[in-house]
Amino acid sequence: MIIYIEGNIGSGKTTFCRLLAEHYKKRDKQILLEPVDEWMTLKDEDGTNLLERFYGDQEKWSFAFQMNSFISRVKKIQDADKGKILFVERSVYTDKHCFAENCYESGMMNKIEYDIYNRWHEWLTNNFTVKPDAYIYLRTEPEKSHERTQKRSREGEDGIPLEYLKTLHEKHEKWMEDEKLRVPVMVVDVTEDFNNKEKMEEIIVRMKTELLT
Repeated sequence: MIIYIEGNIGSGKTTFCRLLAEHYKKRDKQILLEPVDEWMTLKDEDGTNLLERFYGDQEKWSFAFQMNSFISRVKKIQDADKGKILFVERSVYTDKHCFAENCYESGMMNKIEYDIYNRWHEWLTNNFTVKPDAYIYLRTEPEKSHERTQKRSREGEDGIPLEYLKTLHEKHEKWMEDEKLRVPVMVVDVTEDFNNKEKMEEIIVRMKTELLT
């Protein structure tokens, strides 16, 4: 079973996954974090990593970043313990319906690049076990996402504008509504801080009732 943890940049996905890992340690669950560290080890000749390149010049780097993103996500799932329920931070479907689509619509990825991306995406999702059994959507307003992104100061993310987060928020909202027609989607409002035991216990009870029964 694969449950994807979705949400805008800065919504708190990594924190949420780590809290889940603490709750489910040594049980029949495995939590897979987004491979951001792997992306940041991929550097060019002057030591600039792929994430920095992408946010510094999306028109040049969108195709390379999005291709690398979904390939690394698929590999991480394939390397996981097949006997466990997987909670996975973001999916290849987020890449397609939010990030890659936005890159194409904004002119940062041209039509040939976008067509190649979609062909690879279709092939990978049809030939590897990545389809969702459910989603947990961490919903927050883009202003809060922007505030959290600035606060965490992740390398390469310091220049992310609020307008970009607003666009991604709208795409997440539409995509999650579409997904509700196919698989269970548990929406969790994380505008307020959820990094406390009481709030997480409440979310986990909901999750067991709505997704794991």
